[in-house]
Amino acid sequence: MVSAPAMTTIYFDITTSISWGGAPVGITRVEREIARRAQGRCASPVRYCFFHQATQRYYVIQPAFAERVLAGECWIALDDMRGLRLDRSISERGNVLDDMPTDMTGAEAVLALRSRLADLPLADLLQLREENRFVNVNADGRRSLVSVSQVVSGPVPMNAKTWIINGGLDWEHKNVRGMRKIRKKTGFKYLAIIYDIIPLLYPQYVVPFYVDLLKKYFGELFWTADYAFCISETTKADVARHLSEWRLPAMPLEAWPLGSDIVEAAAGTQPGFPTALAGKQYLLYVSTIEPRKSHRTIVDAFEYGVRSGAMPDDAMCVFVGRVGWNTDNLVQEIRTNPLIADRVLILSGIPDEDLTELYRRARFVVFPSKYEGYGLSLVEAMALGKACLSSEAGSLREVGGTAPLYIDPVDLRKWTDALISAFTDDAMIAKLEKRSLTEYKPVTWDDSADLFYGILNRWVEAAR
Repeated sequence: MVSAPAMTTIYFDITTSISWGGAPVGITRVEREIARRAQGRCASPVRYCFFHQATQRYYVIQPAFAERVLAGECWIALDDMRGLRLDRSISERGNVLDDMPTDMTGAEAVLALRSRLADLPLADLLQLREENRFVNVNADGRRSLVSVSQVVSGPVPMNAKTWIINGGLDWEHKNVRGMRKIRKKTGFKYLAIIYDIIPLLYPQYVVPFYVDLLKKYFGELFWTADYAFCISETTKADVARHLSEWRLPAMPLEAWPLGSDIVEAAAGTQPGFPTALAGKQYLLYVSTIEPRKSHRTIVDAFEYGVRSGAMPDDAMCVFVGRVGWNTDNLVQEIRTNPLIADRVLILSGIPDEDLTELYRRARFVVFPSKYEGYGLSLVEAMALGKACLSSEAGSLREVGGTAPLYIDPVDLRKWTDALISAFTDDAMIAKLEKRSLTEYKPVTWDDSADLFYGILNRWVEAAR
């Protein structure tokens, strides 16, 4: 009797999501939104996995735990996982911790475990010593001890029918050169999501510490990946050009758009809104604060408007995003400048429903970045029908189409004039809002996932 050929299995690497303790932003959001929509869209069976540094292997995550991770309900510090002996077999018959509640603090778990140990037979005590591992799971501000067998079901089988999708912060979590050696030995398929190649094109926009790291990462990735998803046609063209110019192996590249679902506050609740903005009109910029994003351009333009008296007295400037590298001087200037200290508000860690409310109440949204692989906050703003002022660098014109007003990211005079006009010209705002509503077609995360898995299914079918 001839056995049926093995079926391709897709393993979505969610190492970044499983170790992410904050609000989802950028890469984390993409990984979660695409990964959790795999079931029903992918023609092949789908599992979720993470990469374990100590053993240099991928491990399959238990389905229930993966679901919690992708919903943003829990996370694990990777340092806690590094010390675990996952190279040992994971017991199929379970152990003393498997049916313990997962909402106990560490102290509660230790007391509960102690009471169980007193009645355990010797065989189970030996099993506990040899096989049972604990991991701290963070959820709702608490840490609870959980058996590794509740998190991990076993190693990912590495063979020609295994396809692994890598869409997170891979340069921080794995050795891609090591992955290439494993791929050569086992024949598994390595699929990458490429957001941009800014470290190769514009290294001056990257944290100095990361420049060499990311150059090495991409150098290894382009020799390792069998396929690559790109988040825009701009990124796809950048990658194709780089591969050609450096005579690197060609690989299948496909672009697909990211989504932008509108997250509303739960029924019966009110989204949070800063009291400092009550009764004010404000511009909104949602982005990590770093040199590439050109926050200084907005600050200088806004300050000039205030200093010249052209800016309305109730005008405010709102930045939403964490403070990144090489911006200490800018933040210090904002906080100590008597003209604008109380008119520039910096917020971070904002829940999605509160961010939606900030978008809705903003007079207009700005995105003056010097280069983008996509520009997710521009998409979010247009999806809500907001007036948008944007740079056209990188993919921003591709993403924005005809809806935004485009301005050179380094032209301070034009940004100054545009900000003053946007705060004082109601007709201008109405025109730009109409363009967002009528000339931009929102892409939901469901739409994005449909396109993503459509591409993946074609690749799998072609490889049969």
